[in-house]
Amino acid sequence: MAPRSLSCPLLFLLSVVLLLCCCGLSGAARPAPSSLVAGNTTFVRSWCARTEYPTLCDATLFPYAAAVGTSPARLAWAALNVTLAGARNAKAAMKEMAAGGQLTPVAAEAAGDCVSMLGDAVGMLRQSVETMAEQAEEEGQATQQASRTARFRVDSVRTWASAALTDDGMCMEGFKGEPPGVREAVRGHVVGLAHLTANALGIVNAMAAQTPP
Repeated sequence: MAPRSLSCPLLFLLSVVLLLCCCGLSGAARPAPSSLVAGNTTFVRSWCARTEYPTLCDATLFPYAAAVGTSPARLAWAALNVTLAGARNAKAAMKEMAAGGQLTPVAAEAAGDCVSMLGDAVGMLRQSVETMAEQAEEEGQATQQASRTARFRVDSVRTWASAALTDDGMCMEGFKGEPPGVREAVRGHVVGLAHLTANALGIVNAMAAQTPP
């Protein structure tokens, strides 16, 4: 693969990681004993190994190992937070591209549609983050009602994250007939988000497999 095709997605992902390392999840910035962090990164790595892009998963979620502990719900919450930040960045970049005045009318319309789709993805990911935060707070409760609630929440998040991933793909599909330079620019803004979304969905799917029906 040519270096140029990698540079934009990697810069996008790096910006997301740096943003989240500065802002972080609650408690993620607090120092932890090195042995605890090492143990938690082992937990994160074991779950990331099940995702579509495990190296990316490790890179984006290791900074939250101390906050995650050994909680699948908090890990899913972290992955969804990372993805939500990526969606907001991608939407802002595509909105700027649509308004830049350098696209053909057809491409400008496709960019506007993409902004709308990414806006939908942001909304669904926000819902996912909020719902998984609720589940993280109640994780470990052994009552029948808690199990039913957990199942409902996890299934809801799976639906929303899957729809967000579809929106990512549809955004890029809208530029199929455009010149390579335009397609590459869109790919640079959106493909990294698609990878983050796929990873978050993979973690939620793995969590669902462990959640009683």
